[in-house]
Amino acid sequence: MFQDYELIKNQRISSTSYIFKIQPSTFGSRAYKSRLDGQKLIEVSKKGIWSVQIKHPLLTIARLYTPIPTILRDPYAHALGERADYHSLNPQDNQLRFLIRNHPEGELSRFLSRLQPGARVELRGPYQEFEFPDDLEEVVFLAGGTGISPALQMAHALLEHGSDAPMPKMTILWANRFSEDCKGGSIEPPPRPDGLLQQAWRSVFGSNAPLPANDPVPSLEDSPIVRELSALKMRHPENFWISYFADDQQRFITDRDVQARLQRSGTRGYQRASDRDAGKKLIMVSGPDGFVDHFAGPKVWKEGKELQGNLGGVLRKMQIPGWTVWKL
Repeated sequence: MFQDYELIKNQRISSTSYIFKIQPSTFGSRAYKSRLDGQKLIEVSKKGIWSVQIKHPLLTIARLYTPIPTILRDPYAHALGERADYHSLNPQDNQLRFLIRNHPEGELSRFLSRLQPGARVELRGPYQEFEFPDDLEEVVFLAGGTGISPALQMAHALLEHGSDAPMPKMTILWANRFSEDCKGGSIEPPPRPDGLLQQAWRSVFGSNAPLPANDPVPSLEDSPIVRELSALKMRHPENFWISYFADDQQRFITDRDVQARLQRSGTRGYQRASDRDAGKKLIMVSGPDGFVDHFAGPKVWKEGKELQGNLGGVLRKMQIPGWTVWKL
């Protein structure tokens, strides 16, 4: 059953991207029934990566969107000696945030990008897309475009849990079509040739002429997503790393970039993820279908369910045993 929410803020952060913030509806009779199960949202956010389904009010279209963590304090609070508190859900007001990209051919994303504060939004869920294994030691996360949303969820859940449990190590490689989408993030320099495969993701987005390099110094002018990633890096310098890639800088994720992040473990070869279990060392791949297919091969549908399918693409050719690959 879809629940009524209302838009609080639709913040444009680039020419095509928005941060979309909603809360339970306050409109008369709709306010009484308008709320997802807050306790369930908290539970799924601790267990793994989750999403909700948002529908178009006029068309028979509904899509899954992954909430990004709601910040309850300034992401640079640590610089003042304070803890930067992050949650995938604010239990006090049930607010949710999403990173939305306005795709020219996307009916729902174009509709959402045009909404103004106070507009009605219908959603249902949550849906658990992936559960963290108990013995997780290390994650390398390949994110394309809005695929950064589940990466942020995972980083906050694993690193900001506030308990004494050991923290895994996590590396994110984030690729965007335009450098404006990761403004403030220092674009990764090309890796040195080392005899590995020369394949690079030329991007399902396409490429354009290079732009001037971004200033690596954190600033309020930076993308809000970059500021949050920078805050995670500052808080967890021994456990968290982030690298930025942009088509318009002619900088694409290559097999050498991935290999450089895996060398720390000293393992080689791959193992394919089952649909129930994942290993201690994970390679997560999230983004547009073309991005996922290029790096890990397509997922498959069987008996009405979407399954992981065989490992393919760049990661299959790299052969890195000991790592489990999971496609989102």
